[in-house]
Amino acid sequence: MKKLLVLIVALGVVGMCTFAYANGIVMSSHYTAKHVAGMNDNTGDETAMYDPASTAWLKDGIYINVSNLTVLDSIEEKNGTTYEGSVNAWAVPSIAVTYKQAEFAGFVYFNVLDGAPFASLKWDDGTAVVNAVVAAVGVTNVSLEAESATYNVTLGGSYKINDMFSVALGGRYVISETTSKWDGTVLNPGDASQETTETANGFGGVIGFNVVPTHGWLIGLTYATAVKREFEIDQKATHPNALAEAVLEAEDGEKVREDLPAMATLTVAGMPVTGTIIALQVNYIFNNQADWEGAEDDYDNDIIYMLALTQYLNPQLRFSLGLQYAYKGTKDDYVGPSNDANPALDEIAIGIGGAYSIDENLNVGLSYSYTFFMEGKIATQKLNKDRNVIGVQVGYKI
Repeated sequence: MKKLLVLIVALGVVGMCTFAYANGIVMSSHYTAKHVAGMNDNTGDETAMYDPASTAWLKDGIYINVSNLTVLDSIEEKNGTTYEGSVNAWAVPSIAVTYKQAEFAGFVYFNVLDGAPFASLKWDDGTAVVNAVVAAVGVTNVSLEAESATYNVTLGGSYKINDMFSVALGGRYVISETTSKWDGTVLNPGDASQETTETANGFGGVIGFNVVPTHGWLIGLTYATAVKREFEIDQKATHPNALAEAVLEAEDGEKVREDLPAMATLTVAGMPVTGTIIALQVNYIFNNQADWEGAEDDYDNDIIYMLALTQYLNPQLRFSLGLQYAYKGTKDDYVGPSNDANPALDEIAIGIGGAYSIDENLNVGLSYSYTFFMEGKIATQKLNKDRNVIGVQVGYKI
């Protein structure tokens, strides 16, 4: 899914504002701990987030899922000099509640689609691109920091048509907020800074369809519509030169169109032998159909593949292994300050997880994944990034 991060590098008497449409602070395809390792254990308490039509196949009852991810990013840029950036997102929460009765199921869930609450992207010494820009206007000792989060609440339901088909329909409300700040020293003399906050909200829909071609196998298709977002800008700056300060606050009160792109998800899962479940999930994100005021032309559409194996050791204990490859859609020739501050790079991830059913109603899960990002380049800069994710969740059926 596309992550939003605004990184302002306007300094001196010249303002330059760049929006990183392709990337949020924490960029992940996972919302729950089990999904980090691709676990598919049929507990049903988290399924509404990924395949809402499959809630129609659950047994009657109320299902509750609470999950948290800890995401730790390390970013490195080399251009003669080495610059280091980091993100420590300790809490990326989600919660889902599903009620199933006869052929109908209703669900509501909250998750973080983009970014992370209580977390900041930090570059204590700036980046190569940003430092080159600020040097041209006489500013040194630059530090960058940004925070970003997009929250989602979805309410919907599913219906079992017959023993082979089910459908789902839902509506979602999305609210986004991004804050970015830089601080620097003006050579003649004094300090300069700028802080920009953007907020937006919007509505979208979710449509799902399931097919059970044979016992033990499922094919799911989900489409989440684009969400129109018009961000309002609140901008404040300081500068020893009054005219320069006014220029740095020039975008205050303006509005910027930055849609959340639509996404289609294909899920295929089955049990070839008793106790072994295999699953394939493909996410396709329609960046080119979003309105980013022309910036969408700088990106291709995203596509993410995940293949997973879940193995039961006994009815209570199971483990899973998941592999993921993501093409992030950033074109090689797109150069901007935000690209090196928070690069959207193609990635390969491996996840492992375990879950244990304490009784027939209560289960707990723990997972870990490591993501290796392909090296990126902007002019002569080389960009590298890695990610560690730790997930924990609890599921309960009433």
